[in-house]
Amino acid sequence: ERFADQSTELVDDFFVGHGPLGSSLIAITIRSRTDVDSARANAGEVLSDLGEFFKQLENRYPGMSIALKGEQESMRDALGSLLVSFPLAIIGIFAIVATTFRSYTQPFVIMFTVPFGMIGAVWGHLMFGYDLSLMSVFGLVALTGIVVNDAIILIERINGNIAEGMAFFDAIIKGGARRFRPIILTTLSTVGAVAPLILARSLNGRMFVPMALSIAAGLIFATVLTLVLIPSLLVILNDLKLLAYRVRHGSWPNRLDVEPARDRREGMVSDTSVPVTEPV
Repeated sequence: ERFADQSTELVDDFFVGHGPLGSSLIAITIRSRTDVDSARANAGEVLSDLGEFFKQLENRYPGMSIALKGEQESMRDALGSLLVSFPLAIIGIFAIVATTFRSYTQPFVIMFTVPFGMIGAVWGHLMFGYDLSLMSVFGLVALTGIVVNDAIILIERINGNIAEGMAFFDAIIKGGARRFRPIILTTLSTVGAVAPLILARSLNGRMFVPMALSIAAGLIFATVLTLVLIPSLLVILNDLKLLAYRVRHGSWPNRLDVEPARDRREGMVSDTSVPVTEPV
């Protein structure tokens, strides 16, 4: 009822016939059209309203089964496969970062950028007036591997400063200042690469706009929070390590003593202390 006049434009076909074993079959085809006022209705909103109607039909006729086909079926299948592949990708990223940083806690800090990016992607869709679609989900998957890069290079620089013997807070401040420009340039170059897709006006090009929006908006939002929140999380994590050390040993250690990057410093010192024998 809410989209009565618009729904008639969205319904392309209506078929009543017989299915297998003599069962009744009703097929309704709904497509998005460029001449439909999206401010009043679109295919997603019509399907949402039809969902309530379908529930009423199933309650009234217990033997009835309703299945969504077309784009809805493709999205359902894609989301089903992502439920398996996406967690595996997250575990893979965690394993690589944990091995590189020699820490099981810092990778969790890096993973905080993933939900930040997803929040930014949703905001980008709201700002441009796009609904979340299957292409949006593909963009979110690609975004997961992109947003962690800024956090990785920032934490790597901070760990390098600690390994060089710099004080903890000085290492964080100088690490953020040292990596500010590379992080900003990386974000701007990536957003600039997908900007033509966001501004596309052709029918074929508009299909990729949700994916580009997910990447660009999510990356911008995650970059801002990475520069501000990642250093704060590292300090909080260091405080928790100090507290855990206090509980186990009964004394407060130095902040650098609980950082995994100190092992790099010890390795650097041991390497420089070993004499090198020149071949004869």
